Amino acid sequence: MNIYRNMFWLIPIILIIGVYGASCKQDDGGSQKQGDPKKMESEYTEADAEADLEKRIEENKHFQVERKKIIDGMLEGGLASRIENPNGEPYIYVMQPFYLLTLDEQAALMNSIWYYYITEDRGVDVLTIFDEDTGNEIGTFGRKGLLMGE
Repeated sequence: MNIYRNMFWLIPIILIIGVYGASCKQDDGGSQKQGDPKKMESEYTEADAEADLEKRIEENKHFQVERKKIIDGMLEGGLASRIENPNGEPYIYVMQPFYLLTLDEQAALMNSIWYYYITEDRGVDVLTIFDEDTGNEIGTFGRKGLLMGE
């Protein structure tokens, strides 16, 4: 019966990922899409990337409630056992159902969590991803997107 409860949460989470993930695509900061279209890529500086990130954060603050729902759904649905942010260093412990998601779905979930924490604390750099069973770090999510180990 517990598996059916977990599946109940997994389906809405995947639907939210599709809708929400498309609205908050992550960028490595070097793309002209987010910055001034008149600037050449070689003229795009770190300061420009910071300004663009700040602008995206401010424009998307209203998503915080939805991001919190996604975090709660991941915990209740069995995708993660812990999602915390001690000392401005957020981490997540993922469980076996997380590995059944596609990389795009995984990235969309991590994007939601990362933006949730960076909106409140600009000092957050990356979200560290750990495996619940082994306790090992399996990846990170930050400005460059999802980086998963082999």
